[in-house]
Amino acid sequence: MRNGLLLILCIVYVPCIAIELPDIGISADVIMSSVDEDRLGKAFIRQLRQHVEVIDDVQINDYLNVLGNHLVSYSENPKQSFHFFVIKDSSINAFAVPGGFIGVHSGLIMTTRSEGELASVLAHEIAHVTQRHIARTIEASQRLTVPKIAAIIAAAIVTGIAPQVGQAAFAAIMAGNIQMQINFTRLHEKEADRIGIQTLANSGFEPNEMPNFFERMQAANRNSTTNLPELLLTHPVTTDRIAEAHDRAAKYSTKLKAENPLYNLMKAKLLVSTTNNKAKLLKDLQKMLALNNYRDEGAARYALALALLDNMRTDGVQTQINWLLKNDSDRVMYRILKARLALLQKNTTKAMEEYEKALQIYPHDKMLGLDYAEKLLQNNIATKAKNILLDISIPNNPYYFFLLAQAYKLDGAEAEAYFALAENYYLKGQTAIAIEHLKKALQKVKADFYLATRIDARYKELQAELLEEKTKK
Repeated sequence: MRNGLLLILCIVYVPCIAIELPDIGISADVIMSSVDEDRLGKAFIRQLRQHVEVIDDVQINDYLNVLGNHLVSYSENPKQSFHFFVIKDSSINAFAVPGGFIGVHSGLIMTTRSEGELASVLAHEIAHVTQRHIARTIEASQRLTVPKIAAIIAAAIVTGIAPQVGQAAFAAIMAGNIQMQINFTRLHEKEADRIGIQTLANSGFEPNEMPNFFERMQAANRNSTTNLPELLLTHPVTTDRIAEAHDRAAKYSTKLKAENPLYNLMKAKLLVSTTNNKAKLLKDLQKMLALNNYRDEGAARYALALALLDNMRTDGVQTQINWLLKNDSDRVMYRILKARLALLQKNTTKAMEEYEKALQIYPHDKMLGLDYAEKLLQNNIATKAKNILLDISIPNNPYYFFLLAQAYKLDGAEAEAYFALAENYYLKGQTAIAIEHLKKALQKVKADFYLATRIDARYKELQAELLEEKTKK
């Protein structure tokens, strides 16, 4: 391999793409530090948000992170920090980047048939990170900034999702004399299979879920071709690889954990949120329930209730809520359904009562807090919305900061509003706009020395990052 950074983008249909990149000025005998990896991962997320839709549903993300970190606790590096997130895309893909950032396409989650299959994909990606397959391949060559590496990673992934956008990004990078080469790393892939299966077994999942899922994907993909451009061509899941995985899985005897009922409920929520034709989905769900054609009745009814509300329909929603409350445990998502139904029925008072009842039972629930704050702001109840948002704090969620900015603005706190809006733009990869909002925040600060100090520190920090980002152009 020539001097460069070997970036591994792990994809389920196409198990591993290795892209040779110029490296970041670290000598051959020094592995990228965990701090560098974390900076790179966070920069990558910001770059990615400029081109694709990252699903910021708090409950879906919380579920995925609980599942992912359960697996991490049984991995070879249980103390490492991981961040799991979902991209709205129908393809069956997943990938890992430095810093423990693991992205999963919504299409992959919807394709899995069990929590174990989803866990198998996450375990595989976790293994790529814990084994430091990226950092271990860094060789000294020339200096490349973290934002530039993040931009290249994001461009690589976007090319698979949105070819026109991604290819344009690659063209710009190539024009800047950055040489890239695809190189397959079967050794890393085999190691991730082996360690991933071990993690599955140790964490209470059936280890055969990994080869079983690969087998299903192989069968489904026999008559199809990848949508990746030539630059990202890769090798398929092979029969030998599946056989080897089955052999490894057979060596484990594990006490299986019960499947989390949230798995099917989150799939139901993801189905409704990612389906564009809501009217057709509603008809499909109604037919599904009428024919008893479902894997999980509760999840099907939850999806139907969500689809009815999305279609501005109130008829039948209460029936689904009643069934869910009777046949399942009390869940915050069902209480939110009740509040949203009341709002659709134009009974704001009842809706607010439902939110308050839910808040008493789930006082720090992030999904509830966001939803309630949003409805409060729609009714110009700013102070309460602000207090609820400050109580939950979701530092990596752009929409959270957008709502917080609205709450501050309606409450007459202009400096805080610009400060929060700056964070919203920063998380979406728009650093220059974020800096402009920080300037406005500094202009609006009055006698609050502590706030002024915080804003100024953030302003200087983002200015330094913007200088780095400009080096990639």
